[in-house]
Amino acid sequence: MEFDELLDLLEIDSPDEFGDFEQFATLIEADHEIPYECIFKILSTLESFTLVELTDMYFEDILQSIPNDGVEIYTLLDTIRKELIGLAQNAIAKDERVAYVDELVRFRSWYVFESIVHIRDQKTRKKKEVSVSESLALYRLEQLNEASYQYDYSDCLDYEIDEYSLSFETEIDEEYEEILEEDETLYENGLINKEYPVIDGDVYDGDDIDDFDINYHEDH
Repeated sequence: MEFDELLDLLEIDSPDEFGDFEQFATLIEADHEIPYECIFKILSTLESFTLVELTDMYFEDILQSIPNDGVEIYTLLDTIRKELIGLAQNAIAKDERVAYVDELVRFRSWYVFESIVHIRDQKTRKKKEVSVSESLALYRLEQLNEASYQYDYSDCLDYEIDEYSLSFETEIDEEYEEILEEDETLYENGLINKEYPVIDGDVYDGDDIDDFDINYHEDH
């Protein structure tokens, strides 16, 4: 697939227009071979926080499409979600985006093409093999009473996870919690007034306060 063809698939004219959930889902789930360079060119335009948000939204969506007895595949996909979010949080500069794109491309290859899920039609008893992506699409159709299947994910659970990116995400979460705890300590010690917190850049001296009191009482 050429880059112009990818833009057409995403229904955009330039990478700058990429950034919503549907476009992200299309990029991952397209059953076309998309060159690494094209995916990198699309994703390198996004801010890190947007990349984190899209990744999280996408995985939250597919996790809702897991069959009730698919505990192991749910756990695996949730772990992959955490891994990618950890990489996205660390992908602030364009040259830091490589690790995230590497992992996303690996996930896409497995998710759409390489993974093998054994399914059996509950009515006809016929068996076939599909990808994880297709199995979740079939399960969504089940909710519309289109068909009913049994799903066996046992042959697609061997997916290598990068422990570094997982530990990085945990580190980010812990730092965020520490910031919240520090803020709460400032409130408790009376250093910040919860009702009238000092806003960065706004400094008031005694004259300002006196003027405010005078003007307020004159107006009232």
